[in-house]
Amino acid sequence: MTTLRWCLALSGWAALAAVTLLPEGNIPRAVVTTAFLLVCPGLAAARWARSAPLRATDRTAVGERALLALVLSLSLAVLAVEPMFLGGTFTTVRAMLALAAVTSLLALLPGPGGGRRRSTPATPATPATPPEDAPEPAAERPERPDAG
Repeated sequence: MTTLRWCLALSGWAALAAVTLLPEGNIPRAVVTTAFLLVCPGLAAARWARSAPLRATDRTAVGERALLALVLSLSLAVLAVEPMFLGGTFTTVRAMLALAAVTSLLALLPGPGGGRRRSTPATPATPATPPEDAPEPAAERPERPDAG
């Protein structure tokens, strides 16, 4: 596993520790939780969903991934907090716990399609010769002379 995946997995728990251990109104608490809420859940979701690796030389890809991470982070935060508000059970610790768990899960799971890539191309699935019980191909129609 890469260090990015481990950092994403542990970031939520660090933010949860900051929320529970640091006093309210403390600047490091606000910085850690804001950075986590704006970046980490979305970055974990974008990393999990995207199969192509990010190239640091392509500025548009970096910008796209940053914007996608921000939007996904805000969306995941709303999805985590809204049921708590509606149920009357919202607390900051519960919201951070839910987001930390989702972020860790997305960071540590292999991406869709499996975690390992094949190094050799796959062989074609269709056989070179048709089976004996396959239907005959339809005969080609002769071109009509008036078509054109």
